[in-house]
Amino acid sequence: MKAILPLTAVTCLLLISVSPLPSSSSVLPREVNNEQAKDGTGSVWLPARTECCPGRKATIAPVPLHPVIDVLVAPGDRVSKDQALVRLDDDEPQADVRNKKALAESAKIVLEEADRYLKKAEEMFRDGVYAEARYFAARTAAQKALQDERAAVAALESTTAELEHYEIQAPIDGVVCWLEVCPGMVSRPGTTVWGEIMDLSEIDVRCEVSLDQVDKIKVGQIAQVRQTRKNGVLLSARVVMVGIRVDAATGLVTVVARVANGQNELRCGEAVQICFTEADKGK
Repeated sequence: MKAILPLTAVTCLLLISVSPLPSSSSVLPREVNNEQAKDGTGSVWLPARTECCPGRKATIAPVPLHPVIDVLVAPGDRVSKDQALVRLDDDEPQADVRNKKALAESAKIVLEEADRYLKKAEEMFRDGVYAEARYFAARTAAQKALQDERAAVAALESTTAELEHYEIQAPIDGVVCWLEVCPGMVSRPGTTVWGEIMDLSEIDVRCEVSLDQVDKIKVGQIAQVRQTRKNGVLLSARVVMVGIRVDAATGLVTVVARVANGQNELRCGEAVQICFTEADKGK
């Protein structure tokens, strides 16, 4: 009995010295605040992400359903607008162009002969040696030959224009981001994209700000954008869009600033930080 009493005393002392664990109800969730990143001057840096400017991204995709015969570029290549990228087999459309060209030339010959015959018929009709019915038949034939010639020329122009789709060209200046196509491939138009071209000489930076912050931001205002990685660059930007809708889930408003990115310091989809100057300084 005497041995049990000291043991009980030690156990009680241990229980008293151990601090109680906090209950789950006392642990509050950390409040999300997009104003936490501040530098030594107190400027607020908001998280943002870069994206391609509207009109500076284009797809590489087939138009006619014909096999690929040649791929002229590779991912990473810088291309110019209207530069040939991919060539498709065009034997059939080339033959169709030759056929339409022959039909147009034939229609032209028929028109020339119909006009020549009409002039003779008019002279003979005025002299009274040509029946009226035959004269009007000559006029009708000349008018029909004229319309046939116009239709043949239009068909030739349409077929020639269609032939241009068998050489896939770059819609914009930029860099081929990715390209997945090879000779022999046949893809159904409207359902397949072979690659993408981006022009990042200018790039947009999108961020989400609170209602209190958005009231201080105006279109045309100057902002600073910096990369989050070590030794990242600092670039100047200008606000091009201030959202007019509040996101129902976050309560934030979208703001977009545009950066001159001539040296391609920023990549599309890169996480960055942005700091807005005061509105009066941005004017």
